[in-house]
Amino acid sequence: MNFRTLKRFLAVAELGSINKAATQLNVSQPSLSKDLQELEQELGVALFTRTARGVTLTSFGQAIFKRAKLVDSELRKLESDARALRDVSMGEVNVGSTPGFLQSQVLPQATLNLVQAARSLTINYRFGTRASLLQPLLRGDLDFAIVGLQEDEFAEELVSEPLLFDRNALVVRSSHPILRAQDAAAASIASYPWLVLSECAPLEKVLRQQMRERGTPFSGSVIRTDSFHFFRSTLVASDCIGLTRYDAARIEKEAGNVIELPLHAADQESWLGTHMIGIVYRRDTEPSTASQALIGEIRKLAAQAFGKRLPEPAGANTLSQ
Repeated sequence: MNFRTLKRFLAVAELGSINKAATQLNVSQPSLSKDLQELEQELGVALFTRTARGVTLTSFGQAIFKRAKLVDSELRKLESDARALRDVSMGEVNVGSTPGFLQSQVLPQATLNLVQAARSLTINYRFGTRASLLQPLLRGDLDFAIVGLQEDEFAEELVSEPLLFDRNALVVRSSHPILRAQDAAAASIASYPWLVLSECAPLEKVLRQQMRERGTPFSGSVIRTDSFHFFRSTLVASDCIGLTRYDAARIEKEAGNVIELPLHAADQESWLGTHMIGIVYRRDTEPSTASQALIGEIRKLAAQAFGKRLPEPAGANTLSQ
């Protein structure tokens, strides 16, 4: 498989259509079809199933696609590094990040620090949940990602570098009626709808278990979302109890738009727990020169902002008995 054929195979696989791929690549359909047929003959397997609606990958095709994406990623990095060797201020970086203080404050400043000193640098950002970023990272579409770190997950494929501690949090809008209660017992949490950031599904499970054990089972409405923008807009416009990561809600909390519900120390530990946010990249490849430069800026700014400090816990109160 030469590089031209690899690019053409990937285009057809991603678009699911020979016609669309031919248009995107600016080649004729017969030429593209011929390349695919020759590739299948060379490998001795059928890579596509052809239908009236287009093409889909066979099981063999899916295996080849995964490897071809990694090869394509390495070729892009090779080109980026070659430019960077000629001029350190040149190159391309593809980054993924979950929402939070790092995305809102650290990444913009780190990016500007790098771009202001660069002559021709391209930085592409993709924002989303941890789950939505790991697969593009493993495929090679992303050079690195900033996400919550979990022990042993993808340990053979990914390298992780911790940046700061984080924890889960229960938050409400600043005028929520629960804040006016004289005796805001655990039952109060079960009295309002829950708004759950998808990454905090384990927290929802823990809270439900705690509610059952304390005789106040939660049976109200639940809204789950992987969009922090939707989460924030819904939270400030409703009486929902928000289940989120502290770092994701940090900016809104510091602006006074949301309030973190205070918990007793025992519940703080058992309900919310702690975890680490960090940089992850593939173990089978070194980050490109431009990626390393951006990581260096992120590392420096994160250390200045946090060191390894844990976000301040909510003070003890009567939200639990």
